This record gives sequence, structure tokens and C-alpha cells, in this order.
Amino acid sequence: MRPRSPGLFLLLLWGLQAANYSMPVVSGPSQDEELTFTCTSTNGYPRPNVYWINKTDNSVLDSALQNNTVSLNARGLYDVVSVLRIGRTPHVNVGCCIENVLLHQNLTSGQTETFTGTKDSITEDPVDGSPSGKHQQVFSVLAVLAVIVLLALATGWLCRSRCPPKSQTGAQVARPKLALAEHV
Repeated sequence: MRPRSPGLFLLLLWGLQAANYSMPVVSGPSQDEELTFTCTSTNGYPRPNVYWINKTDNSVLDSALQNNTVSLNARGLYDVVSVLRIGRTPHVNVGCCIENVLLHQNLTSGQTETFTGTKDSITEDPVDGSPSGKHQQVFSVLAVLAVIVLLALATGWLCRSRCPPKSQTGAQVARPKLALAEHV
């Protein structure tokens, strides 16, 4: 292998022949009969080992369920994309583990999905984005605004009742007095 960046070349000169991978990112699943999870991690060295873990019991999933693509990037480091396909089950809690053997490093990221219903009519558990959740948010905002308005009115009333009234005397206009002139 020929390093393509000066940083990697310097690492190889000093005998450090490893680079940290990025934290794996797991996304998924799709709405098909099988669940598809995708794990990506970049800029590591040497070539990684990729494992998918059942986080419920910490068992390693069968490697036949995953498809890994490992490639060298422009910097001479490895990028990995792993796709896990498993049958749809009521509760899924999986993690992707990227192992760097030289650094004795295992980076694990996970994804939890909960489904209800049968395989013929599976729906995801409701989240706060549901219509009832949106109504609760609107009601909460309106309630807070009403409390703020009531506090402002109460403060104004208290201030008005405790403060002495201002006198209405202010600057007065000076009017010239007319003098009677005598005519002879």
C-alpha cells in the first residue's frame, strides 16, 4: 500500500500503522417485510472488522445477514458501509461495531426500533409528531401565553393601585394681560 497523504506517510515512518475510524452511524429501517439497517464509518486504518450485535443479549448476529463494502478513500484510509437485513420482529435493538485490531478499538453505535401489530399490518409506535401530540404542544403554548398575559395584567393593576396618582398640573400657557389704554 502506498500512502496518499503526508500524515499517513509520517505515521508509517514512525511505525504507527493505524488510524481511528469515525463513530459508526446506523440508519434504518425501511417499511418492507425485512428490516434494513445501514452502518457507515470512515477514515480508519487498517481494514476494519464489522460486526452487528443484538443489543438485547449482546450476541453477535450471523455475518450472512450483513453485506459489507470496504473501500480506500482519496486519503489512503478505509471507509466502510455495512447493510444488515433481518426479518421484521416486534422489538429490534441492534448495534454496529467497527473493530480496529491494531488500536484495540471497538466503536459501537445502535438503533432501536419497536413495532406493533402483525406482519400484515405493522405500524411504528406513535411519536410526538402524531396529531394528538401536536394538539398537546399547541395547548401547552397557549396555556403559557395565557399565564404571561394574566401576570402582565395583574402587575399593571397592582402598580396602578399602589402608585400615587400623578397631578394634572403641568406647564401652563402664559397669556398676556390686556391693559386698558386711555385715549385723550
